[in-house]
Amino acid sequence: MTISTKMFNQQTISNLSRLSVQLSELQTQVASGQKPIRPSTDPIATSKLFAAKDLQAGLERFRSNMNRIEARLSDTDEVTGQVQNLLIRLKELSIQASNDTLNAADRMSIRKEVTQHKNALVALANSRDTQGQALFGGYQTNDDPFKINLDGSVHYSGDNGLHSLPVSASLNITTGVDGVSSFMRVQTQEGTKSVFDIVQEFETSLEKSALYATQSTVTSADGALLTFDIGPNPTPLGLRIEGPNGQADISADIVFGTMDSMIAAVNAKTELTGVRATPAEDGNGLVLLSTDGNGFTISHIDSDGVTGAEDTPSNTIKLQQIQSDGRLGDTVTLVDKDSDLQTSLSGLDQAIHHFSLVQAQVGAYAATAQMQSELLARKEITVAEAISGITDADLTEVVTQLQSLLVNRDALRQVFAKVGQQSLFDLIR
Repeated sequence: MTISTKMFNQQTISNLSRLSVQLSELQTQVASGQKPIRPSTDPIATSKLFAAKDLQAGLERFRSNMNRIEARLSDTDEVTGQVQNLLIRLKELSIQASNDTLNAADRMSIRKEVTQHKNALVALANSRDTQGQALFGGYQTNDDPFKINLDGSVHYSGDNGLHSLPVSASLNITTGVDGVSSFMRVQTQEGTKSVFDIVQEFETSLEKSALYATQSTVTSADGALLTFDIGPNPTPLGLRIEGPNGQADISADIVFGTMDSMIAAVNAKTELTGVRATPAEDGNGLVLLSTDGNGFTISHIDSDGVTGAEDTPSNTIKLQQIQSDGRLGDTVTLVDKDSDLQTSLSGLDQAIHHFSLVQAQVGAYAATAQMQSELLARKEITVAEAISGITDADLTEVVTQLQSLLVNRDALRQVFAKVGQQSLFDLIR
């Protein structure tokens, strides 16, 4: 077969062009470290790469959720820690206010600080995460879940929903705690209360301590007159008498106009207390008198249904010591024991303990998130290595091929240049 000069030139140029393309691809692999994966050239590798990248995209979504979970749990842990610190400060104020050397003005000064801390507590309860969603609102994340009413009480407008996000195909992790379980359900000796009610009762106790008392000591040998603020319906009422013989808790159902049941209850325990009761002249009170003329103390007034300090105390007892000439001394108004500052101190202790449990729960969620994050990181590394194994070029092999092609290209150019210099006269010489 005769090969013309034109055909020779075309074939040489075509070969040089093909070598240039191959060299360009190899140089690209050297520069990027990646080899080209095409369905036309390697369908199996293409299929594996597609599956690996799909898995990687899923892991990226899980990682995004994990970052969100860790951020919300971190914010929640910080807020609950601040709430504990605030409650500890309120406990310190409660201990300070219980000091007998403080007068009403001192306690009202403490009350002002308590009011500020109560407002700060509401602000902490309305904390939001980095995306502006309420931490303690349950599923209601747009509005502030805790609002202060005109009377100073706080109500919750959220719900008890718990947010969770998927971090794997089979596991969701909770992102925090709801406002009901964290702020509204503190177990106290008087039952379940919100942390805001506990603080408000402390605030009320400070205010009412200037007007009322939860205990009083009778020093007069002629005893004291007790009158009861009650209605026509039977009212359960309890009190504690500590006399020269000891103490006893007294309880009876009393009604307006007759003290027979209370007098009988007191006298039934005279041997234990050394204190006896007689009816007052108006029939709505009684006289307590020590059997040996020594003093005695009345405390622990227990009004049915009262579970905290009241703005307007119900079922009060007015106590007036009887002087030797029969006159009555100044009136002391005794109110339910739950108005005592010591009761507020107990409630604050329970609130502190409650939030330590809340913070422990948040820590448990965070520990679960941490373990799952480490597992997710190992999966991410495994998938990345799989993708790398498919797409990464063998640079040693690529460089060898590149050098070989460069030699071939240079040799082809030299041959082409040498042959191209030949003329018809060279051939017939």
